[in-house]
Amino acid sequence: MSTKWKALIAIVAVAVIVAVAIVLINRPTEQVAQPEPTADSGMVAGKLGFPVSKISIGEGGTKTAADGKTPIGYNGTCDSAVQAAANYTPLLVDVNLETWETQKATINSLAVPGPWLESVLLPFSVIADSKTQGTALKTFDGGWMEQSDVKAGGLYRTVSCEAKKTAVVQVFFGALGVSDSQPQGYFGTRTMELTWKGDWKISNAVTGINDADLVSRLKDKGPTGGLGVPPTGKIPPLDEQIVARYFKDLTKEGWVEYANATR
Repeated sequence: MSTKWKALIAIVAVAVIVAVAIVLINRPTEQVAQPEPTADSGMVAGKLGFPVSKISIGEGGTKTAADGKTPIGYNGTCDSAVQAAANYTPLLVDVNLETWETQKATINSLAVPGPWLESVLLPFSVIADSKTQGTALKTFDGGWMEQSDVKAGGLYRTVSCEAKKTAVVQVFFGALGVSDSQPQGYFGTRTMELTWKGDWKISNAVTGINDADLVSRLKDKGPTGGLGVPPTGKIPPLDEQIVARYFKDLTKEGWVEYANATR
């Protein structure tokens, strides 16, 4: 393998894995269309102070994507867009060298083509391709480099939504990433734009590459970063201390707990 290729693998691996330790800074934005009212207008606050929705992670779909696990087939309401965003988040976070090709095919089946898609796929594809080039990459539990648990974060923010047209939703998730010893737990945010094309399809996502237009519609990119503690191999339960760490300098406005968030 050439020195140039090894350098590229190292750079991309760092971009995907280590960048989760950088806490994103709040930035002001322009106004966006408000989501339509939903049946959740009577939501009560949960143990962490966020309103608790009736919407659950893993629900809303009427069938399953080709990967055999991602729910698809939504009814087009704004509530279903929030369900779809949670269910699509692992596709934009997970990296498993053994199952990447299936994940990539599922992403393509749920994507509205555009420059954003190449930005999403490129880092993961380069890492996965390194396997065939003989580059040894550290993994855990059967090929994982990043493994999300949406319920561990269990929060969403509807930035904008018009039923059966478009929606922008942010999802706060928990995850494990590779480290020098045990897997390292962390929390992060995935922001996606969904467009209705007979089902909710991903038409844009915040990747850090050429996504200024989408970012301009957000209050902020959402809480993301490392836990600042030695790796334990587990994602810790979200508590007040962790919330305070991740939402420092960011607004909690608009964030809502999924009904089945892990608490």
